[in-house]
Amino acid sequence: MRGKTVKAKEITRIEGHLDLEVIISEDKVRAKAMAREGTRILEKVLIGRDYWEIPEIASRMCGVCNAIHKVTAVMAIENALGIEPSPDIQLIRELIVIGGHIQSHILHLFYFVLPDYLGTSSIINNIMRNNLEIVRDAMRVKKWANELVERFGGRAVHPVTPVVGGLSKLPTREDVLKVLKKLKDVKNVANRLVECLLERSFLDFPAEKNFVSLRESNDVPLLRGFVSICGENVVSENYLSYVKCVIEEYSTAPHFVLRTNESFMVGALARLNHNHENLTELVKELCARYNIGFPNQAVFANNQAQALEIMHFIEKAEEILTRFAEKNSIGAYSRSVEGKQIGIAVTEAPRGLLIHQYGINEEGKITLANIITPTAQNLKSIERRTEDLVKEFLTKGIDIENLRKEIEKLVRSYDPCLSCAARFKKIQQ
Repeated sequence: MRGKTVKAKEITRIEGHLDLEVIISEDKVRAKAMAREGTRILEKVLIGRDYWEIPEIASRMCGVCNAIHKVTAVMAIENALGIEPSPDIQLIRELIVIGGHIQSHILHLFYFVLPDYLGTSSIINNIMRNNLEIVRDAMRVKKWANELVERFGGRAVHPVTPVVGGLSKLPTREDVLKVLKKLKDVKNVANRLVECLLERSFLDFPAEKNFVSLRESNDVPLLRGFVSICGENVVSENYLSYVKCVIEEYSTAPHFVLRTNESFMVGALARLNHNHENLTELVKELCARYNIGFPNQAVFANNQAQALEIMHFIEKAEEILTRFAEKNSIGAYSRSVEGKQIGIAVTEAPRGLLIHQYGINEEGKITLANIITPTAQNLKSIERRTEDLVKEFLTKGIDIENLRKEIEKLVRSYDPCLSCAARFKKIQQ
C-alpha cells in the first residue's frame, strides 16, 4: 500500500464537515485533518459591540454546545468587569452546563458512535429495528437533560437566563422539585444505557501522551479550576502561554500544539485522567466492574469516559438540586472584585477545554475577542494518532476500505465539532 493516498471524505456522524487525508509513502505516513466548514468571522463580528450582546452572539456558534458557550462568554466578561456572582448563581449555571454536557454525550455515543460497534452505518439501519429500547432510553435521558437546561436556562437551546452579573430569572422551587422528581428514574435508565456502551470492546491504540483539562481537588470541574497540562497545574489565565496556534493551508480551522510542538488531547478522557479520584462512588463501581482504569492514554477510551461522565454529572446534578430543594431562598447577589481590561474564562465544553477572551474599553465596547474551541485543539492530535493507527494496521495487511472505516471511527472517538472550530477561508494554493 506504500505510495497510496487514503481519503476519508465527508466523515459522517460527526458535527460539521471534515475530510481526513492520509498520504502513505515509503518512509512515513502523513495525515491531514481538513476542516471543510465555510468561513467563520465570529470574533470580528464581536468587535465594537456592547459587552452585554456578546454572550447572545457567541453562543450561536454552535447548536450543540450553546449552553457552555453562553456561560463561558458571560464569565469572561465578568472577569473583565470585576464581577463575581454568588455561589448559588454559579451552581445554577453549572446545572445548565451539566444539562448541555449530558445531552451532547447522549447524542454522540448512542447516535454517532454506537452504530460502529453494532456493525451498521446509522442508527436507523439496525438499532431502531433490533435495539429500539436503546433509542428510547437515549431519547428519555436526552429529554430530561434538555428539561434541566430549559428549567434553569429559560429554554432548551440557546438558554437566556445567564447574563453578566447573574441570571435574568431565578428558578422557582417548583422548577427544582420537578426536575429532581424525574431524576431518579432517569438515573436508572442512564445507568442501563451506559452499561450498554461500556460492554463494547474498544481498541487500546493509538495512544496520546499529552492531556489538558481543568483540575480540582474535589470535583470533575466544568467552570472553574486550574488547567492541568500534562500533570502541571497552571492558573487558567496563563493557559494561552502554554499553547500556540498553527495555521494549515488545507483547513478552515486553526490547529493548536503545545509550545513543545507536541499534539495534545482535550475532552472527557483528559478530564477523567486528571480528576478520576473525584468521580462518584457509583461511577467508580462501574469502572471496577468493566475494568476501566485512569489515567488511560488510549484515544478510543474517550467514548468510555463520556459514558462515565453521563452518570457522574447526573449524580452531580442530583446533589445540587437536593441542596436547592432544602433552601428557603437563592442568593442572587454579586460582588465587585478587581476588574481587568481583558477578561478570560477557561471552562470545559462537552468536547474539552474552551477559552473565551474579551477586551472591553471604558464605553463597554468590545476591543478584543478570542475564542478557542476544543476541536481546534484536538485537530493535531487527530492527525498524529491517525498516523499511528495507519502504521499499526499496515503491519496487519488491512485493505484500504477497512482502513478508511477505522480512520473514521478514530475521528468519531474525539467527538469533533467543526462548526465551532472553523474560522477562516482556506488559503488557495
